[in-house]
Amino acid sequence: MIISINGKIIDEKKAYIPVTSEAYLFGYAVFETIRTYNKKVFRLDDHLARLYVSADIVGFKSKWDFKKTYEEVVKTLAHSTKWKEAKIRVILSKEDLIIMIDKLKEKPKEMYKNGVKCVSFHGKRNLPHAKKLADCFSFVAKQYAESCGAYESILVDERTYVRECAYANIFWVNGGELYSTNKEVLFGITRETVVELAGICNFEGIKFKSLLHADEIFITQSTSGILPVTEINGQKIGNSKPGPFTKSLMKKFDKLVWGKATR
Repeated sequence: MIISINGKIIDEKKAYIPVTSEAYLFGYAVFETIRTYNKKVFRLDDHLARLYVSADIVGFKSKWDFKKTYEEVVKTLAHSTKWKEAKIRVILSKEDLIIMIDKLKEKPKEMYKNGVKCVSFHGKRNLPHAKKLADCFSFVAKQYAESCGAYESILVDERTYVRECAYANIFWVNGGELYSTNKEVLFGITRETVVELAGICNFEGIKFKSLLHADEIFITQSTSGILPVTEINGQKIGNSKPGPFTKSLMKKFDKLVWGKATR
């Protein structure tokens, strides 16, 4: 892993921040997870813009401004030429800028071909519009999914409305139309890209019981793009295969990021 702390490349074994840091004590920091496609960073401007929106939401102004952060990401990424594709994490606090770059591990092709399993998880993220470091809830939700043999947890609020996933946004398709929700969710960059590719999306929201009867469901996240969902809580979705609407969007997305349809 390549690690830059406040503009200096640090050996992974020597990389640290003080235990008295607010970022360590309280998780008082924000972050972004970004990836490359064909060795080009995907929507870096948008990711960093959201980083600073997150900082505003949680209430701090960093001494590292947008321009400096952008320059440091580019400079650090220049050290990762040995990898085909890279995963980038940017952590911003009031005092520190940490950039971590590692080899990206692509998801197995079978996930895109056959879809993934999800489970429901009750609760929702605190300050959902912010991508903040203090997010143990999402970690616990993700661990629960894995303990059930599933890929992701779908967060369901106290009124049984679907919000988002532990680390992804969620879409569903009914009658050939695309749906999602705008309420109390993180506005994902890949999510935004999918809405742009689809041309239109209905943001009406849905209760969990109704979600189970959707024609198609898929989730989006920075490192994986679009992943079809074919099973939730043991119940098959649609015909238990990625649907035509989802597959069409996957092809459009692949063409956008790779320059060709790959699935």
